[in-house]
Amino acid sequence: MKRIALIAPALLLAACSQNAAQQGAAENTASGAVPAQSAEPPPQSSGPVRVSRYTRLDDCKVVKTEENEDWAVLRCEGQGGIGLTLNYYDARDDLELVRPGKLPVQIGVPMLAGGGFNKLGDTVEWRGMGDGGAFRPAMLIVRNNAIENSEQPERSTSFLTVIDIAQGCAVAQVRPGAGQNEQARAIADGPPGKCLREGSAPP
Repeated sequence: MKRIALIAPALLLAACSQNAAQQGAAENTASGAVPAQSAEPPPQSSGPVRVSRYTRLDDCKVVKTEENEDWAVLRCEGQGGIGLTLNYYDARDDLELVRPGKLPVQIGVPMLAGGGFNKLGDTVEWRGMGDGGAFRPAMLIVRNNAIENSEQPERSTSFLTVIDIAQGCAVAQVRPGAGQNEQARAIADGPPGKCLREGSAPP
């Protein structure tokens, strides 16, 4: 079953196309407010080169919902032993990381943009090292199409949210602009950053 559409049309228009994802463009990936300190990407690490893998949130399977209620829990394809859950509630999308040997942690993506309505992009970009089955992701980049101003629900901002898998939290959000994809990848591949907000136990 395909990902269910439960959000305002304005946010649906902001979702990224599959075509761009196949070209490896992070506009379709990952996909709140960007802190000023994230405006400049950190220097690239001189260590092993990280590569990208992609999975689609459109392929998530609904595992829990209630008729006539505006929420759903969907299981999504992961990478390198890391699972994803998409939690939808009240026209908001949030991601939950499922890591081996650890409790699941919910990132709180809507709260990064002030808690308003949001919709995540169709494709998640995983940044890590290794080929084939040896791939081990360290970071996620997901597009977050968020309504920052509740008085203008027709206008969304298309952030790129960078998530640190080990810490279980978002470490940066990059506002739209020239080089947005490259900046998000540079942050993902650079030194570990501080959490913008701590992850929490899923509801």
